[in-house]
Amino acid sequence: MNQKIIHFNSIDELKDKLEKQITNLDDKIELHSKLIGDKIREGEKENPEEFSDLKNKLNPVKSNDKKPDKKRSKNKKSEPKKKKSKKGESENWIEYENLHLYNGVGTRGELELYFKSLEEMKSDSEKLKTTKDSLEKLMSSGIKKDLGGVGYEHPDGTFELAFIKTESKREKFSFKTILTVGCEC
Repeated sequence: MNQKIIHFNSIDELKDKLEKQITNLDDKIELHSKLIGDKIREGEKENPEEFSDLKNKLNPVKSNDKKPDKKRSKNKKSEPKKKKSKKGESENWIEYENLHLYNGVGTRGELELYFKSLEEMKSDSEKLKTTKDSLEKLMSSGIKKDLGGVGYEHPDGTFELAFIKTESKREKFSFKTILTVGCEC
């Protein structure tokens, strides 16, 4: 979310802005999902070994389906232990000052970035949908729909709303007419 402050002239206008943001995010999510699928299919054709472990991560095998191999368990003791990386980060990323660089060339690093972006967009979309639902509940509880104001979106997806007086004054209904009467001269 680039824009943190939202101005609105009515609650309905705020709701419409939230719906547009949700629609834009959902469109981006769909686009990224298709792009990721295309990249994976393209990569499998070119280098199937490189994408086998990525495919395993996407389609994990249940632990009940796996049978332990006695030979593997004996060899496991002699294998060197790998460093565990932070959650969501692979070992192929190198830190350089304020940058994280992928150690390698190819679509693997690109795919990891797309997956991170996709997860963040999904999270943002869910937060906006929750905010929209809360706004609808507020509207159904009887708040005036013609209230204007300013909203601030926190990084965690919550909103703060401040209602302000709108500059446009509502005029009372009045009926003005000009009466013309014909005269005989």
